Amino acid sequence: MCGEPLDDTLVLMIRPSDYLRGVAVEPGLHPECAWYSRRACVMLAGHVDRYNPAGNTPLNRCGDPLCRCRYWAPAENTSPGREGKPAEAWYEAWIRLDDYDVFTVPADESGPAATGIPLRGVRFLRLRKVRDPAPNSEGSQPIDLLAAFIAARKLWETIDSTDDSEANP
Repeated sequence: MCGEPLDDTLVLMIRPSDYLRGVAVEPGLHPECAWYSRRACVMLAGHVDRYNPAGNTPLNRCGDPLCRCRYWAPAENTSPGREGKPAEAWYEAWIRLDDYDVFTVPADESGPAATGIPLRGVRFLRLRKVRDPAPNSEGSQPIDLLAAFIAARKLWETIDSTDDSEANP
C-alpha cells in the first residue's frame, strides 16, 4: 500500500471464503499500513454491509474522444463475484515474509480464477477479527473456520495456563 518493501512480518486481510479457497486476494501490508486500512477502508471499518453492486465496472465514460476513460473496460466475469452480496467477516492474518508468495488458483465452483498469496500450509503468527459479517447474512456466508481457529487457540491457552498453575502452585 505504501510502496515500501515488506518487512519480515506482514499482515494479510482475509475473509473466510479466501481461507477456504486457500488464497488471500489482497496484497500484504506492513502492520502500520494494515492499521490504516482498518480505519480508512469502508469495508474493513464496517461502514458498509454490502459489496459494491457494480463491482469493478466503470460507472460512466465521458464524451471526450481523447480522454483515457475510453480504455476502461469491464472485467470479464466468468462466474458470479461478490458484487452486491452481504459483507463477510474480515480478519487480519500475520505471516512471515518467507511465506509470502504469489500464485494463481484456477476457477472452480467456489469462484473465478484468483491471483494472490497462498494460505494453505502457512502458519499464522497472529489472527484477529477485523469486522463481523453483515447483519442477517448468516445463510449466505461460508463457514467461518477462522473464528473456530481463534476459539481453539483461546481454549488451548486456557488449558495450558490451567496446567501450569496446577503444576506450579
